[in-house]
Amino acid sequence: MRERDEPDPSGSTAQFRAFVDHSGGTDSTQPWAMRAPRNQAAKLAVIVVAVAVLLAVVAYLFIR
Repeated sequence: MRERDEPDPSGSTAQFRAFVDHSGGTDSTQPWAMRAPRNQAAKLAVIVVAVAVLLAVVAYLFIR
């Protein structure tokens, strides 16, 4: 735990802004601006839905 008389390093965003400016490139190259390819996102959505349906069927068979 920090002492009360120590400055709070998170109090300013200057270091973060300097890091972003120094990292170069446009916002499209930043990790928070990246997008997943549509086919990968669609494949993941299909897998999630299939697992949910499978779990619902198994739960129904056990409850019945």
